[in-house]
Amino acid sequence: MKKVIALILAFVVIASAFVCLTGSSITEKIIPSLNISADNIAQSISDDLYGLTLENQGNAIDGGIVSNLVNNNSFEYSSNPVASWDISAETYKVSFEDGLNENNASYLSVTVDEKGTVKNTGYKEVYNYKTYQVNSQKAETPDMAFKRNEIYQFTAYFRNVDYTGTITASLSAEGNTEKYQFNIDHCSEWMPITLEIKSDVTADGALQLDFEGTGTFHIDHVTLVPMSSYGFGNSTWKYVSLRTDLVRAIYNLSPAFIRFSAGELDASTNVENIGSWKNTTGPLETRKQSFTHYNKNVYSVNSNSMGMYEYLLLCEDIGASAIPTINCGIVTSAVEEYKENKEKHEEGRMTDEEWQTYLDTISYCPGTEGFDNYLQSVLDLLEYACGDETTVFGAKRVEDGHKNAFDLKYIAVANCEYGDLFWRNFDEIYRLIQGRYPDVRIIISTSSNGQSAEVVEKAKEQYRDVIVDETYCVKGGKLFSKAVTYDERARSGLQIGVNAYSVDTVIGDTVTKNNIWSAIENASFLMGVERNGDLVQMTSYETTLEKINAQTGDTSLIWFDSHRLLLTPDYYMQMLFSNNVGTHYVEVNDEEIDGVYRSVTVDTDEKVVYVKLVNTTKKPQRLNINIEGFDNVKNPTAIVMSENFKSACNEMDEDLHVAPVESELTLQENQILYDLRGYSINVIRIPYETNDGSGLYSIPETELIVPYMPTDVGVILSCLIIAFVLVTGAVILLTRMKHHKKVKKK
Repeated sequence: MKKVIALILAFVVIASAFVCLTGSSITEKIIPSLNISADNIAQSISDDLYGLTLENQGNAIDGGIVSNLVNNNSFEYSSNPVASWDISAETYKVSFEDGLNENNASYLSVTVDEKGTVKNTGYKEVYNYKTYQVNSQKAETPDMAFKRNEIYQFTAYFRNVDYTGTITASLSAEGNTEKYQFNIDHCSEWMPITLEIKSDVTADGALQLDFEGTGTFHIDHVTLVPMSSYGFGNSTWKYVSLRTDLVRAIYNLSPAFIRFSAGELDASTNVENIGSWKNTTGPLETRKQSFTHYNKNVYSVNSNSMGMYEYLLLCEDIGASAIPTINCGIVTSAVEEYKENKEKHEEGRMTDEEWQTYLDTISYCPGTEGFDNYLQSVLDLLEYACGDETTVFGAKRVEDGHKNAFDLKYIAVANCEYGDLFWRNFDEIYRLIQGRYPDVRIIISTSSNGQSAEVVEKAKEQYRDVIVDETYCVKGGKLFSKAVTYDERARSGLQIGVNAYSVDTVIGDTVTKNNIWSAIENASFLMGVERNGDLVQMTSYETTLEKINAQTGDTSLIWFDSHRLLLTPDYYMQMLFSNNVGTHYVEVNDEEIDGVYRSVTVDTDEKVVYVKLVNTTKKPQRLNINIEGFDNVKNPTAIVMSENFKSACNEMDEDLHVAPVESELTLQENQILYDLRGYSINVIRIPYETNDGSGLYSIPETELIVPYMPTDVGVILSCLIIAFVLVTGAVILLTRMKHHKKVKKK
């Protein structure tokens, strides 16, 4: 009897601990009903509410979505022209005399005496996982991803000075033995050499060129591209192909738009570089590259392989509106310096003449030749996107591979932080675009958190038809309060965009990932956005792509390394929201539900009601959803993402922990009894009239979801289990010893 009691007590202890740690799944509390009526269909919601931003940071573009594996492929890093190259030769140097072309002037000159090697190590990782601690071993380890049986196209431009001998190309990785030999005897002038190289293994490695001979030759513009990459061999994708898994991940988000803010298109360090989008089109070897530092450890080349053409093409392929960002004619990096000098001028410590001279060093001034040329560059960009083949730049687009005009609806003008200087230049740009391309909507794009009331008032006074961007990239806990930001905002005709929102969560170990709690906080903000979908026209998460262990920020929808990608809870949250949004908001005036954010929309065209619920509490809650005024309601379904711990996240080398799951719901007399899980994001779809639910969005197939267990909780449970085993063993041992003594006495 004592054995049984001991076992029962042990099980009770374990079960109680588990319930305390993970939360119960059943609750008796009935919370108020959610009454959804067709009579309460209210304001319309923007068709472009959920989108993305592509930026060349954290190897998102070069070293990420662009398929070329060669880093610094044209020796254009001005501060370190041979970065990512290991060179063993008699002598070598980076030269500029008689280069490949005007935009690609630098090249590597190599002199060989019998033998030599040139190796490119690709886009390497820098940090220890989930930290900003530099890992010197990773920083020196080649990180090109080779896949077994994949064929790679190698291309490089050579010019033979007096070299006699052979060159052998190979994919340097353990297990790869194939060598591809060629010579450059015929390359008296710059000529491309192209080879197809097969990998026998899946491994990280480097592109290696071995030389046997003597003499000097020049090499420039080296590429190594997987031939299975997205767009490879497609005549429309004439110059560049993309990493297939990253394109697919972006496609599955169904973005209504994609902002493009890559390097020279909206950033600049001097006046001469402003508005250089033309450097990003045409054959790759003719595109002007630049060098970007995001911090002292992570640097990136802007090879402009993802140029204006490729960006517009990607948007078209995915079905997203393009929003190219242009500069307002002011050097991007001079904000703080500008503020300091403005203060000096206002205080009389800088004369008017000195002030104007300074402004001319950081900005184009209306009425000058430089500004007129910049305005023409803006018109040329719009003509490139929208013009037909009879126009100069429309013909250029056709030459690049796209006959028909792109459907460009938006253009963003950045650098609002410069105050009066911005408005001076913006006014000229605004009138120019309005006069020539009245159907292209202008967005005023900023980077400061929130939005200055002065900017909103200025836009309402003079530019009522623009969209004014606001930004909400905040520390964890601060975005919940922003869910009501737009409820009291006046409807003056001016519309708002959110060009960046994200939560740098403080829950758990969050560097290079996010968790269920950050997804819940972001979702709570988006509830308020949907409720004000007539005012807020678009939102964009910050950021979309970053390479793990080479990051420049802590928040990203998608993390990737050279071989794989990691889809975060924020990614799945964005996927659920962007694929399940109605055309109109439905007002619900019932009693607020404790700790639950909600949004109800309806697609009056497709005939489906969307109910979004976010439970910020740990406790499950039961909810009655009543549907009124929608005829022939049937086949409701729910997509749910939940976890028992706020810190629940997905890790690169672990099982999938946080992802949505789809299920069917029971409908009785137009009522759904719905169990709302703790820490959950819920999207309920209710078809009506002619919609039978068969065409509703279905989530992509995922791996098996395994419950998440924090390390500390796992240790506690392990200790409890061990204690249980020990107690049980002791009870059994004592019982047997007692039984043995009784037998011995007999």
